[in-house]
Amino acid sequence: MSQSASTSPANDDEFDISPYTSATLRLDMNIKFSGRTPAEVFDVMGDPERITDWYLLAKEVQMLPPGDDGSSNFDVVFTFFGQVHEEILHWDMPRRYVYKAIGDEFPIKDYVALIDIQETGAGEGIMIWRQYFDNIEGEHNQRILPVILPLINQVSLERLAPLIGGTAVEVVDHFQSE
Repeated sequence: MSQSASTSPANDDEFDISPYTSATLRLDMNIKFSGRTPAEVFDVMGDPERITDWYLLAKEVQMLPPGDDGSSNFDVVFTFFGQVHEEILHWDMPRRYVYKAIGDEFPIKDYVALIDIQETGAGEGIMIWRQYFDNIEGEHNQRILPVILPLINQVSLERLAPLIGGTAVEVVDHFQSE
């Protein structure tokens, strides 16, 4: 797992997350992909019912009525985190979306994440997943989440990579940079 600066592309098209959260970037993750279009990658990333195919702790997805913009609203039942409602805050298919996650047993109380899919060349690109939050409920969770969340996400992204033509996975942990 990388502890260095992210290799996520920095360009003029960098998405401004500030309208959705002022929380700290905790995890900056990406999968470089090849042989897929951004739309094909978005078809996997934008389909909540696929979460159980790749996210290590996801046990079940419960779909809710879609948003007016075609976005999906849903609940995910997670090992450790219980039922978590994921609400779409920004939907720009097939390019990016921003969502927040809330739940009674979910210890992160201000979680907002960005999924951003960028084409970097003909038939290749990068899927970026950034997680922002500051408020972790409970002293035990405050100690354990910075240790286990990067590892859980690393394994999950390694499971996701074959589904989107992934060629390289990177997880950059910003928990220790405070």
